[in-house]
Amino acid sequence: MNNITTDELEQKIEAGEEIIDRYFDPTTTRVGTPHLITARRSQNIISTQLDITHSMLDELDEIASELNISREAVIKMILRRALDEHYLAKKQRMSLI
Repeated sequence: MNNITTDELEQKIEAGEEIIDRYFDPTTTRVGTPHLITARRSQNIISTQLDITHSMLDELDEIASELNISREAVIKMILRRALDEHYLAKKQRMSLI
């Protein structure tokens, strides 16, 4: 399956097509061709505590409500994206050297 643009995705949704199983990979936040992430699934899960402000908590809850997912899922999604961006920027810096 080729990647799909957000405009195309919106058109399919408006037309009433069922798009979740076809275009979304539940193991990532990516749209398009699913990417298998087998290494992460086998890692042990470690519980941690996070101290944040009330305003950040409100923002996370608002996003969770908009996406109809849990606050924890929002935190994991944002953290995964930030880590991916960090490694991408690091790789780009290394290629300039």
